[in-house]
This record gives sequence, C-alpha cells and structure tokens, in this order.
Amino acid sequence: MIFRRFFILFSLLILVACSSNPKVVRVPTPLLEMSSPYALEKQWQLQMDAFNAADSHGLYVAETAESVYFATPNGGLTKAKKANQPRWQDQVVWQIKLQAPITAGPTVYTDKVVIGTAKGQVMALRQSDGAIAWMTQLSSEVISRPVIAEGKVFVRSVDGKVVALNIQTGAKEWGVEHGLPNLSFRGLAPITYASGHLYIGWETGQAQSLDAKTGELNWQTQVIVPSGRTDLERMVDIQAALIVKGERLFVFGYQGKLTALNVNTGNLYWSKEISGFRNFVVDDKAIYLLDEDDLMSAFDFVNGTQLWQQQNFKYRQLRNLNLYQDTQLLVADGQGYLHWIDKLDGTPIARTLHGSPHLGSSEEIARIQVSGQQLYVLDNDGFLTVYRVKPSDWYQFNHPEDPLKLFSRAASPLKDTQ
Repeated sequence: MIFRRFFILFSLLILVACSSNPKVVRVPTPLLEMSSPYALEKQWQLQMDAFNAADSHGLYVAETAESVYFATPNGGLTKAKKANQPRWQDQVVWQIKLQAPITAGPTVYTDKVVIGTAKGQVMALRQSDGAIAWMTQLSSEVISRPVIAEGKVFVRSVDGKVVALNIQTGAKEWGVEHGLPNLSFRGLAPITYASGHLYIGWETGQAQSLDAKTGELNWQTQVIVPSGRTDLERMVDIQAALIVKGERLFVFGYQGKLTALNVNTGNLYWSKEISGFRNFVVDDKAIYLLDEDDLMSAFDFVNGTQLWQQQNFKYRQLRNLNLYQDTQLLVADGQGYLHWIDKLDGTPIARTLHGSPHLGSSEEIARIQVSGQQLYVLDNDGFLTVYRVKPSDWYQFNHPEDPLKLFSRAASPLKDTQ
C-alpha cells in the first residue's frame, strides 16, 4: 500500500511561503535588555548523541519519585537518578542503545517505561534494568508519545491509526484508522485521555472522541474546514495536544482556530481565528498559546476573549510552553534562551541562557520538563541538563533583605527591566 502523505517541517513551509514573495523575511525580534531576577544553577548533566530537531517531536522527559528517563533519536535510552551524584556511574542507573531510532516517549507506568520507534515498534522495558518486557510491531512509524491508562498503551502511527495495546503483554486490544490528507506536518498530536475517553486531533482538522475500552467513536467534529486550491493552502493540521479542563475540550490547529468544545458531545462553545501548531497550556482562568508567528496570547477560559498578546518574541521560534509556579509561563526560543512571562498580563519577567554564554554559543532546546524549581532541559546536542532556578546575583544585590522571597510571594516578581 502506498501512502500519498508527505511530511514537512515548519521551516520548509516558511521557505515555500517566502519563495512566492521574496520580500517576506522572518527576522527574529531582538531581545530587549533585561536584569533578570532568575538564574540557572546546573545540578548535573548527561550526554548522548546529538540529533536533528525534526526527530524530536515525540520525545519527552519522564520522571518518577527518584528517577528520570530520557531518550534520543539515535536509539539511546537512559535512566538516571534525580539527585545529584559525584560520578557518571553513580548518576546513571542504566543506559541502553536500541537498533531502531526512538521517536516517541518515554512514558513511565508502575514497573515499565514505554517508547515508540521509527520502525513502528512499541516497546515496554523494565524500569529496573532496561530489559525489553515486550515489543509490538505496528504498521508505521510512531512519533507521538504513548499514553497509558486503564491497563492499556494508546499510540498513534503516522499512517492514521490509533491502537490500544495491553500494558502487561503488548497484545493488540483494538485499533481504528482515519483518512489522511496528502500534505501535513511531520509530527502528531499526542492522544489525550480523560475519564474513560480518548481525544484526538487529526491532520484533517477534525477532533474525535473515542471510547478507551473499545475504540468506538463517541463523536467527531470538523473544527477547521480546509480552504484553498493547493494542498499547502488546505493544510489544517492539528499538531497541538488537545486539553480537557472541566467540561471543555480545547483544540488548536494550523491555519485554523482555537476552539472550545463540549467534552461529552463535541458541540461548540466558542472559537477564535488563530493559527498555530505547538502545544498550549490551560489553567482555571485562561488558555495560553503561541501562534505561527511566535506571538504569545492568553484567552479567557469561559468565552474566548483575548486577554493579552505579547509580540516581543516574534519569529524567535518559541517552543515548549509550560506553566511555572502559580503565576508564570516558561518558554524557550530557538537561540537557547529561556523566558519567564507573567500570566496576568504577558509581561516578560526573567530570562536565562541554556548553553555556554562565555563561548558565545547555546544549544537548541528540544524539551523542557518543569519539576518545582528544577528544570530538565533536553537539547539537540543530546544533553539532558538539570537546573535549579535560583535568585540571580542582580536580584540578591538589589533585595539583600530576603532574596528567597522571589519564590515565596504569591504575585510575580518585580519587573525591573531595561
């Protein structure tokens, strides 16, 4: 069977767009000078082989109470102790190298860690020693993080299939298939699980709800309607993970909309015309997202009213948007900078650089995992770096009475910029 589907990177899409209009140049917005109240203190660092950013879409950092797991596309999978150790052999619990490139995961569950590969394999490995507990061959590449719930592993493959596997044996329990367009991004929105149901955003601009036990369709809604004459113009790919909050399901798609649906019926609450392809975050008051031009916005949870928009990072290739503490957002840019943003009004609060500023270099960040005041940063040079966020020297000098209040106050820190 020949699939007529072609995957493209966002950078390729921009080149195509620019070729039709040679005057369009996406120049990253220069960063404003800032006295940052935050600094990064390196706790420990491990390295595997470098990898291409195009292969990191489905890679995550997973953690348990005492351990952290990370993979790289060259097939390397590492389990390390979270607490800082004096030697490499003390820090690394085990490290394995698979024959197939790892393109999804890891996801941890009780005694297992689950990954997906470029060869269509789903593997469950023992957390104790990294030995393969089971391996199931699927029909196509797995580049979306496995989701585990109700004793099953739910995975998507690039040929439009969703499969449920038994977590103990890897046996296939059910599978469904969805038609695909000719053109889409490389990458898949991970499956979202909530209260016995799976929620999936498709490259066709549709959102679906499936029964997690049987795979039966609960409802399907056309969130984005394709328009235009060419395949490129008709791309309505939903790349961002769908988010369930209360009785609402939030969907965000490329060349499309931010949409709030009834989680039980798929009926529309509201929608806003905005295009993007990266994961977004939601709290009890707002939805926070990045559009295709790297403009950051917040929308009211209830009615979709835009609360603010931050344009200071336009074209800076923002990625890895996270909630940080109770009042802030954390995001990385394409030059290795980490930015903290006030959730209330979108004002930049702090900025630090991941990499080697004294050498004038930085590593491109593939994934950030926030764990309290610690950050796990996986970059394309194959490094997993663990940082502790602490008050900067500037902040301690200007607030000598109590530098730790920076992390204990309810409101955001002082915005002493420029």
